[in-house]
Amino acid sequence: MKSIFISLLLAGSISVQAQNIKEWLALTPVAVEKPALSEIQNVREKTFTDAMLAEYDGMNIHALHPCQGRQEGSLQWTVAQMEQDTAVAPAGNGKQSLCHFASYISNPDWISGQLEFQLFGPAEIYIDGEKKAATTDMGKTTKTIPVEWIPGKHTLIVKSLSSGGKTLYARFKADKEFAGEDVRFSLSPKRGKCIYDVLNGKNVSRLYLSDSGKYALIGITNTSDGKTNANTYVYRVADKEIVYTFYGNTISNLQWIPGKDALSFLISEGNGRSLLAYDIEKQQQTCLVREDREISNYTWSPDRTYLIYSKNESYAEPQWELRKLAAIEDRQAYFRNRSYLYKYDFATGMHTRLTWGNLATSLMDISHDGKQLLFSTSRPDYSEYPYDKQSIYLMDMESQRIDTLWKDRNYSIYCSFSPDGKKLLVQGGPSAFGSIGEKIGKKQIPNQYDVQLYIYDLASQKVEPITRDFDPSVETAVWHTNGNIYAKVTEADFVRLYCYANGKFTRMDCPGDMIQAFTLAQNAGTMMFTSTTVHSPVQIYTCDLTTAKSALWDSPCAEQYQDITFGEMKDWDYTYNKNTVIDGRYYLPADFDPDKKYPLIVYYYGGTTPVSRSFGGRWPFNLYTANGYVVYVLQPSGAIGYGQEFSARHQNNWCKTTADEIITSVRAFAEAHPFIDAKHIGCMGASYGGFTTEYLTTQTDLFACAISHAGISSISSYWGEGYWGYGYSTNASAYSFPWNRRDIYVDQSPLFNADKVKVPILLIHGTADVNVPTGESIQFYTALKLLGKDAELVLVKDADHAVVEYDQRILWNNTILSYFAKYLKGKPAWWEHQYKDLNL
Repeated sequence: MKSIFISLLLAGSISVQAQNIKEWLALTPVAVEKPALSEIQNVREKTFTDAMLAEYDGMNIHALHPCQGRQEGSLQWTVAQMEQDTAVAPAGNGKQSLCHFASYISNPDWISGQLEFQLFGPAEIYIDGEKKAATTDMGKTTKTIPVEWIPGKHTLIVKSLSSGGKTLYARFKADKEFAGEDVRFSLSPKRGKCIYDVLNGKNVSRLYLSDSGKYALIGITNTSDGKTNANTYVYRVADKEIVYTFYGNTISNLQWIPGKDALSFLISEGNGRSLLAYDIEKQQQTCLVREDREISNYTWSPDRTYLIYSKNESYAEPQWELRKLAAIEDRQAYFRNRSYLYKYDFATGMHTRLTWGNLATSLMDISHDGKQLLFSTSRPDYSEYPYDKQSIYLMDMESQRIDTLWKDRNYSIYCSFSPDGKKLLVQGGPSAFGSIGEKIGKKQIPNQYDVQLYIYDLASQKVEPITRDFDPSVETAVWHTNGNIYAKVTEADFVRLYCYANGKFTRMDCPGDMIQAFTLAQNAGTMMFTSTTVHSPVQIYTCDLTTAKSALWDSPCAEQYQDITFGEMKDWDYTYNKNTVIDGRYYLPADFDPDKKYPLIVYYYGGTTPVSRSFGGRWPFNLYTANGYVVYVLQPSGAIGYGQEFSARHQNNWCKTTADEIITSVRAFAEAHPFIDAKHIGCMGASYGGFTTEYLTTQTDLFACAISHAGISSISSYWGEGYWGYGYSTNASAYSFPWNRRDIYVDQSPLFNADKVKVPILLIHGTADVNVPTGESIQFYTALKLLGKDAELVLVKDADHAVVEYDQRILWNNTILSYFAKYLKGKPAWWEHQYKDLNL
């Protein structure tokens, strides 16, 4: 009679905002027995009871992936038997079993309420993997759990002890202010991307082929709840068999020995570090150098006769009260450090110092025969743009005599040897060798971030600018022993691989939007590379250099993303004028309905690099679409990857033309897509993109709100105070200074236009940002508050230019989404929950 009364009471209390969970998944029950000697009292005078069986950690709740028909080892998830919205466990023939029930709860917006349970025996309740409640009562009990849910899908798992029959009843009751909000229950794990998908899981940290191409050294990191494990595996490429594993970080400087299927690495031993080698074929480990105190980061000579390594000398003052700066860069932590090159000779066991002087020396390359070494020095020089001088030297390794290839050159370059050692492959900006590499319009100043390739003949000193008529910007390039040059390039918003052969570039058939890394077997026609797309995490491919055919080799993240759904991504370019096409793309929610209206988030950078088609990163667009937004990404003038004329537009612009490009493109996008809610468009950017955001708010009321992360509000204070301010400005405001270009430093600075701000804005900034100092947001916030504008400032404690700490990253992400929810969805609850107004 009592149980009937409780059931009626629960049923009678259901209000409009209460929902029963009407279906559950059930995992195959596991019979459990009391342990031996359970009748004997333990040291606390307790005997083992049946209720204690439910406390067993029988399986890792975090590792469960409930889905109808899915296996968990030998167990399987099926749809649970239900009686009057109550889950029923199968009869256990009088024996107790551990039962696991699961359901999913989806809410598109932030919501609070209570989960109410009726449990028919000992049980534990888990929400999103976290234990929230438990009971050891063998009879019927009720539990109420208050919940505050961010938007998304939440996993509810109940572990219970049962001998069969009714086991679990549950319902959700929203708080009064959320009555009528859309909350759904299902048995499907399918969901959109969330911040934990971005931060957790596997990633490929390194990828190197042995020179024979038979083996691959692959580093895999696995992050969970902010903790990362890193292992490195040696795979046989042909059959993907792991032949050796290096666990954790007990070794350093792991690398292939040139020309051998063997690895070398350093390990701490005795009073120093020992250099060990492991032969893959022989499965044999040998010590090459024992307990050495000198060798740290090292590079093998191609002929394996010596190592080159660096030693650091610090001239910093560890403790000081007053200090006179020696240079503009002297605020930077490592400016007073100097590194020098050393050689270790295997034949003699001798260490030899190779470089000296007042400037740090950096190794560039060693010739393939081991006879020559390239190294460089650099120093600031404030007398001439771009305020840096680089010298590059060629050392004869037998005599240690040097030949100065370039002395005090204005534009820095990076060089590597051709296979025959007669030429150099040079990476540098368009002006690296004067105007020979430039392809810009009249009165334009080149953007030196638009990296080019040159071939330099050591004998004739002739320079060939091989990318002058090639629009992509080079990231890395390798001159292979087959005579071809392989280059990873930024091409528009893609990262691709190209082969340079017979005087022309050919795009390689490599799947993916973003090539992350590539490695070549120097003595074989084999390549491996990793890539991602906007909808897929990192995958590993092989490529036959002879046939140029690629094949999928492994998908290390496949299991992690098996239940995550993505909407479409479509290209949308806008013709701004006859000389300018604004490259763009947009992302749709997975459940996109063209008959609905969607709020729009607009993202851009506006600086020297395009917003790439990355899968994750700091700005995961698929995460925003999972929260019900359409996302439009566009590339205004000034970005590399579209040719030198386009990238040179970045010089001395500071939104003079790019602001209107963005505003006009966004208006056109909204007009061309009727599913966009034109009254609820938000914009967002970071760093230079933060500057762009702040400037846009002074120019238009198109946006309902704006978010600026680490944005520049005063160009002059960034130029003078940011660690790299004046250096970056050589490519953003060449030959322009606060004293000669008021039209840039004052007229284009958001701070000096704060009275014109037309929309609400959120400023976010790390308190330890040395790139764009925190004061950039503080001074803009101060101006806006004094002007009575709608402005918020959120400071991220001890964060530098980017937010990278795990827990902070989650809070930062939620800050962005909750602010957009407030202004683009009219749902302020999440923001108000995170940042409660204080009566100060």
